[in-house]
Amino acid sequence: MRPLMSPAIVHLALFLHVILLHPSMLLAQTSRNNLTAGGDTLIPPYYITSPSGDFAFGFRPLDSKSNSSSFLLAIWFFFDGTVVWFATDASSGSAIVAAGQSVLSVSTTGQLSLSNPGENNPLLWSPSSDHGPVLDVSHVVLNDTGNLQFVGGAGGSSVVWESFQYPTDTLLPGQSMLPGTKLQSRSADTGFSLGQFSFIVQGDGNIVMYKMNTAADSGGPVNAYWSSGTCCAGNTTLFFDVNPPAYLYFILSDGSRGNLTTPQPLPSTAGFYQHATLDPDGLFRVYIRPKNTGGKKGNDTAWSIMKQIPSVGCRSLTNGQRGMCGPNSYCIDLPNKRIDCACPSGYVFLDSQNRYKGCIPTFLPDSCDGKNHTAEFEVQDSPSANWVSSVSYKMHTFVTEEQCRHLCLNSCSCAVALFNGNNCSEVGMLVAGWQENGTTMRTLVKVRTKSPPVQMLPYILIVALAVLLLVTTCTLLVHCYITKKARKNYLGTRVFTHKELCRATNGFSNLLGEGGFGKVYRGTVKSLQPPEVAVKDLGGCKVEYKEKEFENEVRSTGQIHHKNLVRMIGYCKEGVHRMLVFEYMQGGTLADTIARSERPCWSFLAEAAIGIAKGLEYLHEGCKSKIIHCDIKPDNILFDDKHIPRITDFGIAKLLGDQKTQKTVINTIVGTKPYIAPEWFDGVGKVDSKVDVYSFGVVLLEIICCKRATEQPTDAQAPSTMFPLRAWVESLIRGGNAELLVQEESEALAYTESVERFARIAIWCLQKDPSTRPTMRKVVQMLEGEVEVDPLPDPPMPSGLSAVLSSGSDTRHSSSMVHAFQVE
Repeated sequence: MRPLMSPAIVHLALFLHVILLHPSMLLAQTSRNNLTAGGDTLIPPYYITSPSGDFAFGFRPLDSKSNSSSFLLAIWFFFDGTVVWFATDASSGSAIVAAGQSVLSVSTTGQLSLSNPGENNPLLWSPSSDHGPVLDVSHVVLNDTGNLQFVGGAGGSSVVWESFQYPTDTLLPGQSMLPGTKLQSRSADTGFSLGQFSFIVQGDGNIVMYKMNTAADSGGPVNAYWSSGTCCAGNTTLFFDVNPPAYLYFILSDGSRGNLTTPQPLPSTAGFYQHATLDPDGLFRVYIRPKNTGGKKGNDTAWSIMKQIPSVGCRSLTNGQRGMCGPNSYCIDLPNKRIDCACPSGYVFLDSQNRYKGCIPTFLPDSCDGKNHTAEFEVQDSPSANWVSSVSYKMHTFVTEEQCRHLCLNSCSCAVALFNGNNCSEVGMLVAGWQENGTTMRTLVKVRTKSPPVQMLPYILIVALAVLLLVTTCTLLVHCYITKKARKNYLGTRVFTHKELCRATNGFSNLLGEGGFGKVYRGTVKSLQPPEVAVKDLGGCKVEYKEKEFENEVRSTGQIHHKNLVRMIGYCKEGVHRMLVFEYMQGGTLADTIARSERPCWSFLAEAAIGIAKGLEYLHEGCKSKIIHCDIKPDNILFDDKHIPRITDFGIAKLLGDQKTQKTVINTIVGTKPYIAPEWFDGVGKVDSKVDVYSFGVVLLEIICCKRATEQPTDAQAPSTMFPLRAWVESLIRGGNAELLVQEESEALAYTESVERFARIAIWCLQKDPSTRPTMRKVVQMLEGEVEVDPLPDPPMPSGLSAVLSSGSDTRHSSSMVHAFQVE
């Protein structure tokens, strides 16, 4: 349905209404300084002025174009248009933008509102105070100080609202800021969206300037870059004085006074226009401009800066780092005392409308995927800047600039190299810097020059659509074929013949590895998707494998369906042959990952640890019958093609079924030192899922440090024990030196709190008393930050466990006979 009247017709009708009933508004706008309830209205582009004509209030075009269709409801210096206040949205803090058909009016009930007539939600803005909506307004006045006042109330002469109490980014002479009041910068000199900086008179008495957090858009003490140093004084009030000698000053609760503008006072307001503004670059500046120069009101002069806070500009500290700009950008002090931000070579602004948020690369960064991408990049010079706040993950000394370029180019983690003298720092991400004349630091930026190989996605889609019907038809045929070929199905797993597996593994020639329960071969079963499999031959294993043990493993693995556990596809039980068929994992083992010369990034290690924990949690609590793995170690943790960790090798898993099975006495244990929990060696005792928790604690330490559990730390003062890694980690954590665990990995250094939390969790998992170890469910919750980690217990007293563990020389596999114990 078409509307009865278009917005243009509505606007024309309102315009004619003003002409016919209120012609004085059009003929003498600049001579009026008030609006009256129940009669006057204001529409774009009109305004009212103060009695002196210095200030105007009304609709100001959003840009300098005379034909602009967007307007601010604002107060400005009439002679040059400098905005000193504008209406903002109460929730977002952004400027209210009015359209050509907007109307400002005071209703007969005394409520002032800005609205768009004819729209579904016409109200754009209505003033409110700390006590709620402002009502009973009889008239609106703009006085000569630039203060907009709504007058009304019971007697019709009380000020019920005034702009001086609700500043935006500017203070005027005579204005004050009470505790809890703040100024918020704009994004740019010509823009009115929310900026990055705030100036707050806090309730604790401190006056503080904050840089907003780019990710969360919220300020906090960590982002403060200036303060008055009056914390805890209470009830501080800031004043913009008008009486000579004039200052911008504050008064504390005890009556003492401090000046922000020193040492010289501000000039008299009788001869100078003045305003103090929190500019888009984050600096609070006091501006002055002579009045009545050449018979005109300041028209032939410009605003000059009388005072700026902080005075150091680009050298201001934000978030403990120098510079007012965001990540990957640097700060520039301009000749006009303003600040600007710039990006290094190959980077652009994250937000072109707000240059203080930082920069991002215009190219796809290097990836540490094991491939050599050196030919796709080059190192370019960037304008000289000081980046001393940036965290280096690798430092080289006594190198040339050319060697520094080469080092960064050949490191997949290096984004920028900083060369200073004969020192070269490889940096993963630049922290805010500043341009400094005479600096000797060279900024060498790694920039992509060739695009990575393009995926043939469009062609793949075409081919996929072309064969869709064929695949659908073949799926039914293959399913029927496999169903007929499979002679038996045990708990949803496929039964293979020995001949099939011999053919799939090319005569068992492709050996992947060998463990305590047999050899593992790589094979291909064309009827599967994907066809690659791992075949575990249980014949000829080092430990006697009885029939009940084979059935135990089939039952354990056949019921598992979890993304962090390797799925068993089928098995072979033909004559003397006993084999299990698993998914093939292409990503290698966690042991291989830890042994790499180049340490993996912390985010990858943390996700791997959480995934392993979730897999164990599923075994303990997610299966129909509880499963204890009993041999958790890096060699039994594989990665698939998406780098997701998967737990494998249930060769010694014990399936816990009904209560009778749970009380069964097991006479043989098999594990791998030093991952075996102490209770295995107690002679008689209850063994439950806490043995897996202990093993996970060892693995978690290895993940954190990228060292094997039996590897002696390089720290000469670390204690030498059978389990040196735990002793070394626990000594660092108790000493408050968690950063030494990951001192070679820049990303992990940025997450030292997370590293320390993981290490504390590992120490809890390694408690000798099983009852004090957490469950795997709680371990997952602590790793993900959902549950706090308890303070570490007192260090354990030395026990005989080390002697028992060190009695054997084999550090990979062991079998220990004990008399009797219960599995619970």
